[in-house]
Amino acid sequence: MISSLLAAGGALDFGQIFTSLALVLILAKLAAELCERIRIPAVLGEITAGIIIGPSMLGIVEPSDALRVLAEVGVIILLAEVGLEMDLNELRRVGRASMAVAVLGVVLPMSSGIAAGRAFGESLNASLFLGAALAATSVGITARVFGDLKALASTEARIVLGAAVADDVFGLIILTVVTRIVKQGSIDAMGLISTIGLAVGFLVIAGAIGLFLVPRLFALVGAKAASPATIGVLAAGVTFGFSAAASGAQLAPIIGAFVAGTALARTSHHDRIARDFSILGSIFIPVFFMQIGIDTDVTKFFSAHVLIVAGVLTIIAITGKVLAAVGARGTNTDKLLIGIGMIPRGEVGLIFATIGVSIGVFDDELYAIVLLMVLLTTVITPPLLRWRIESGGSALEDAEATEVTDEPVGGWIRLIDGEVQLHGTPPASLTLSLALEAAVHAANAQPNNTLLDWAHANRNEPVTWDAATTQQLLDVLVRGNSRSWRFLEITSVIDRALPEMATALRSRRGDTTELDPTHMVQMPIVEALRKKVTRATPDDCSLLLASLVTDFSDNGDITASIQRLVLPEEVKNEVQSLVLASSLMLSTCTTDPYEPNQRVLAQLAAFLGSPLMVEKCRMLTEARGGMQDFEYSILIDVTTSVQALLAHPELIEGVENSLESVRRRDAIALTEDPMVIDRIQHAAAVYVLAHEPETIVRHATLVEPAPRARTVRVNVHATAVDDEWEIDIATQDTRGLLARICATLANRGLEIIDADLATWPDGAVLDSFKVRSLQKPSATQIAFELEQLLRKRIENPRRLARGTKNAIEFTLDNEAHPWHSVVLVRGADQPGFIQAVAAAFARANINVHHAKITTSNGEVADRFEVSTRHGRKISDQALRRVNALLS
Repeated sequence: MISSLLAAGGALDFGQIFTSLALVLILAKLAAELCERIRIPAVLGEITAGIIIGPSMLGIVEPSDALRVLAEVGVIILLAEVGLEMDLNELRRVGRASMAVAVLGVVLPMSSGIAAGRAFGESLNASLFLGAALAATSVGITARVFGDLKALASTEARIVLGAAVADDVFGLIILTVVTRIVKQGSIDAMGLISTIGLAVGFLVIAGAIGLFLVPRLFALVGAKAASPATIGVLAAGVTFGFSAAASGAQLAPIIGAFVAGTALARTSHHDRIARDFSILGSIFIPVFFMQIGIDTDVTKFFSAHVLIVAGVLTIIAITGKVLAAVGARGTNTDKLLIGIGMIPRGEVGLIFATIGVSIGVFDDELYAIVLLMVLLTTVITPPLLRWRIESGGSALEDAEATEVTDEPVGGWIRLIDGEVQLHGTPPASLTLSLALEAAVHAANAQPNNTLLDWAHANRNEPVTWDAATTQQLLDVLVRGNSRSWRFLEITSVIDRALPEMATALRSRRGDTTELDPTHMVQMPIVEALRKKVTRATPDDCSLLLASLVTDFSDNGDITASIQRLVLPEEVKNEVQSLVLASSLMLSTCTTDPYEPNQRVLAQLAAFLGSPLMVEKCRMLTEARGGMQDFEYSILIDVTTSVQALLAHPELIEGVENSLESVRRRDAIALTEDPMVIDRIQHAAAVYVLAHEPETIVRHATLVEPAPRARTVRVNVHATAVDDEWEIDIATQDTRGLLARICATLANRGLEIIDADLATWPDGAVLDSFKVRSLQKPSATQIAFELEQLLRKRIENPRRLARGTKNAIEFTLDNEAHPWHSVVLVRGADQPGFIQAVAAAFARANINVHHAKITTSNGEVADRFEVSTRHGRKISDQALRRVNALLS
């Protein structure tokens, strides 16, 4: 097999394949982003982009076997995600109305579609696939609109979403049977029975293997695996293995992927697998939708036959789903709204069409017909839903004022037989409290209809936090899970109580398929810490709340939501400190190569302030993940070093309240000069934390009295390392000072290793450099040459050589340091590199507070801590200006 692959590989144009893949991935993401911004389903944007770059329009990307393989991987991942988020217990809980709507929603469109196909002269096989494509439903779009309009807890939304659970299973069974019938080439009673038997048999056998053996396998591997990536890789292997088994049984491979997903959902590693598959899906699923567009012959859209048939099928698709709402009779609901919610075909219909093409049932015209039907039903659903909901249908109006009852014995909320039940009619003022109480139970139980109806009726009730509800939120963090947060989301509690968190959740909706109703509220850092934090109170909850903030850091800053809670100010400050210090600690541990940095350790010690906070920071940093195995030992070293700094007796005994005050006091004790003491007292806290008391006194002595403009004092002394010297330079602050100093040192043939800069309110500056030189540098000569440069205008930054061999990369990190931006500059070393970068910073009005210069094997990796002139973190635009100045 390997030899045949290698032989085939010689005929492949890998350059063309990778170029096509690059275009597909980039354009898919651009199209999805654009559509998300204008509130159009991202899937439509990806298909449209595929059509544009495909052979029927621009012809930039041609269909190829390589892309089709990647697209097939995408659809396998897509169906595995469907199965992964399919709660089989949820299927059992689907109510009568939802099940009736699901059954009618399959039978009516499918039978009508088959009849229409035959009426238009299509073969029986093609008509079967047309009917199957019409039977499919994709309610991700519907769920989003319901959520945007705060109607997810309504009875209509629950019926539609419940029907979708059953619809997924029905659709896959239909696909299995239809595919098997078409591949057999004929239909008779015995053939139909055997086909259904094979399909059901495969689902039963594969399902039994998956549900009973897969969880045990993953429990065993999870207990022994050294790498956390092992679980995700094994899950992918199981998925492709089940897909291969389905293909071997002459069934669609996606059936096996779906069964694998349902099995993986039962493992204890469900959340980890879901995150890994989400990453895989974000790469491969867009390839599938782009491939649909690439394979589409857009000229067929202008065929009268295609337009007529597509129009008829679209009418059938809409009418069939709207009529299916009859299944909800007997409920006090808006039947038209339910029917509209079932209309979109989305990705499910596209999968049916793609399989129809792959087995030779659909030609280009039928493929275009189904594609048009899918696009139309997907596009028209959101505005129709908004129109119906906002038109004030009686079933969606706020419930009429119901007489409030006294709280019954046993409480408003009770957990009975796996169901979270509401008893009595509570006042609207209890909306937040009862929702949080129910959310804790919703982690392992299903909220009943009475509870959801009451929550929906009070969806616009304002909520406020108090001490009791704050404690309830902490209980949700400790005892709840993603189902708890999903309940709070669908009842619009998060929108009202934690609006910043609601905004962050909406930013997570970039997934093109909207398959997983709980993926947006998954909090892996909270989950990791929940195993170690078994209880939280308003006085001791900073670690848990910091993990909540960190979980959403990629989607937005939800710190303001924490400020809304009724907590001691000290706890709120601890949350902020833990979030920022954890970023600095993580950056320190993952910097390659790792070098102990006393300056950073002192900053962490000052920022955290106590051994308990340092331990909390370590736990938070560890829970964030993303570290390699050896970096966990570095984390322990960093934690131990910071703890050692905080082990100062006077900090422990409470004589001093911070490491900064201890350092400043110890430095003052080393001198009797009142001017030097005053200089130390007015030194910046960041500077004091970064240096030992002896160094602070030496620097303050050199600076005092403050040098006049354009005059320089220099002190040179040896370090503990051979041929390494420390040069202290005192002068008045001026624009471009760092660039001038770097130029002076470079002219003296000194290799800069490290730079640290301190400024006083009176404009005095102390810049300390570590340099490498075989001989001791001359302090007098350095001072003379620097004074000469200070009397000249700052020169424009030297233009560095840029090109393939001299590429320079700038990286901005505003999370790695609590106070400053961190800029990493990497590239090929060349003469004048550091002074050119320093001059560019000066021209861009960026202050440099610290620089770590590293050169190895002709490559530069410099790290700068910088800020604006006003002490704030810099923006991407400012860094682009620096880059432009060097180009």
